[in-house]
Amino acid sequence: MKGPQLLWRHWGALARRLRESKHRGLPALFSDFDGTLAPIVPHPGQARLPARTRRVLERLAALPGAAVGIVSGRSLADLRRRVRLKGIHYIGSHGEEWAGADGRRRVRAGAGSVARIRALGRRLEKDLASRSGVRVERKTVSVAVHYRRARPHAAAQARRAVLAAWKKHRRALRLLEGKKLLELLPAGSRSKGHTVEALLSRRAWAGSGGRPLIYLGDDVTDESVFRRLRRGDVGIHVGANLRSRAQYRVSSPAGVARFLERLLEVLA
Repeated sequence: MKGPQLLWRHWGALARRLRESKHRGLPALFSDFDGTLAPIVPHPGQARLPARTRRVLERLAALPGAAVGIVSGRSLADLRRRVRLKGIHYIGSHGEEWAGADGRRRVRAGAGSVARIRALGRRLEKDLASRSGVRVERKTVSVAVHYRRARPHAAAQARRAVLAAWKKHRRALRLLEGKKLLELLPAGSRSKGHTVEALLSRRAWAGSGGRPLIYLGDDVTDESVFRRLRRGDVGIHVGANLRSRAQYRVSSPAGVARFLERLLEVLA
């Protein structure tokens, strides 16, 4: 499979294509948060959106007819607190909760699913409390176990605990694997790809004569979006995963900020 190409080697052609498509409306711009807009940090609580990136996102969102969104595995409240931008779409918990540009919060999961997830979160916290480097993150509608900072033995124990919980409740839960983490969500929950696709289909963009989608992401969970991109859309992987389904790649969140600034020059 042909992997993503270095973006800057093809920027001239891509910029011309985006500039020529402006008569059909501005592209919808959606992006992952951690590892894409914000650098990866040792502890998720330390993640910050760089000021440079916030400024250019704010200017892109202010363009007439713009559609800007951020998609994350973080809870909606956490994501909004870290980004602090108005007039954009926030998708949290891999699509289980979201807020439109109007700011209204929506949640897909039912009360029963949320209660089950919360009970499992408490149990995993108790079972893994002594595992150094393992962190249990209890979100609104999911529970994630991070083991990026754990030694191999503790990481293996954490994985076994999550897999055992999932197998016991297989019909009610969905297992999602990301970078050094396992996450349990309600069964039937949507991937990032399903969620972005559904959101766009409800908006005027779907009938706007081929208005493209630009999506940026670094994680395996972002591949569900890249797989659904249509002809004319643009997928940008952040990092060195040469197996990504994205068309282009940049090396880091700093490269993302540079791309967004160049995109603003094209679209403004």
